Parts: sequence; structure tokens; C-alpha cells
Amino acid sequence: MIPTLFDEVIALARTTDPQTSHDAAKTVRVTDGQMAVYSEFKMYGPMTDEQLIRALQVRAESCPDARLSDSGARSRRSELVRLGMLKDSGRRGVTASGRQTIIWCVDA
Repeated sequence: MIPTLFDEVIALARTTDPQTSHDAAKTVRVTDGQMAVYSEFKMYGPMTDEQLIRALQVRAESCPDARLSDSGARSRRSELVRLGMLKDSGRRGVTASGRQTIIWCVDA
């Protein structure tokens, strides 16, 4: 379990997972940027990268230390997907330019 920027605790393994999953989760290191991104998904639910970037911009207005560049936010989201903390929801949204985009969500 890892404390987030909001003193919330992130469980990297489900309570129903076997002990080996809990043991492995304790070895995962999550960066501050990854915690900021993950916290936005926990707070707001499924969203596209554009929605994530906007949510992080709003947060940075009151907490400048939480600032991430647009590409940094996408990179941190991608890393969380590789860590198994976020996943493709199976749903699609539309970008500001009219293109189809993945709606990401917490992998619970």
C-alpha cells in the first residue's frame, strides 16, 4: 500500500488476491507523478488522456507541486497501465480534434 498526495492509501493488490500478489505489490515503486495520475482516476473515475490532463491542470492551480506536462501525464498513465493499476475500459471517447480515444479506468 502506498500513500497518495491526498493521504489516501492505494492498494496494489485486491483483498481477494492470493498472498503472492500482496507480496509482489509491496515491491512496486510508484513515483509522485504516477500517484498524482492515479489519484485523479480514483477521484473522478474513467477518463480520456485529455480529461486527465485537464483534471491535473485544475489540481495544479491549487497545488503547483502536482504540475505535470501533457506528455508527462500521458507517460505516467501509460506506466500505470503497464503496472496493472489502470486499464482500457473498453469504452471510447472523442478528442478535441474529433479522433477516437481510449477511456482509461482503475483496474479494480
